[in-house]
Amino acid sequence: MRVLSAFLYFLAAACLHAHSVHRSTAEAEYNPQTKKLEVSLTVFVSDLELALVRQSEREMRIDQTPAAEFDAQIRTYLVKNFVVTDAAGKLAKVEWVGREMDEESAKSGDPAVVLFFEMGMPDGLRGQKLKNAVFQDLFKDQINLLHLREGGQKVELRFVRDEVVKILKG
Repeated sequence: MRVLSAFLYFLAAACLHAHSVHRSTAEAEYNPQTKKLEVSLTVFVSDLELALVRQSEREMRIDQTPAAEFDAQIRTYLVKNFVVTDAAGKLAKVEWVGREMDEESAKSGDPAVVLFFEMGMPDGLRGQKLKNAVFQDLFKDQINLLHLREGGQKVELRFVRDEVVKILKG
């Protein structure tokens, strides 16, 4: 029985990162009224679960772990891996908003989830640095894309393992 349990655990772990594309996509917009960067980050559920298992050292399943516990682990992960700092090195606080399953991908064998959060940025984007290292520790070929909007300006940033920090606006 123990051997069967171990086999099932390793099989489940292998399935957690079975897809060949390792990418996250974020949409972010600076809101000048609230002085916050509003972010929606789309990730594969299997990648997120794997990252949270490694972080928490216990099983974390989006459909089985209590929502408050799962969301707290997501927030902890974001605080370490999606980080905005100003020129003085002060960190922008991550404010968790919620999550939603991506309806299109939910029908596939590899569903995605959209994570919603905000980051207080009272001085705006100018001179801010963003570290987007989401899943960079899991996959060598991980690519994180960010579509950033501020007013009428749009910028697309690409984060890879050797370039996880970008200046948002010079």
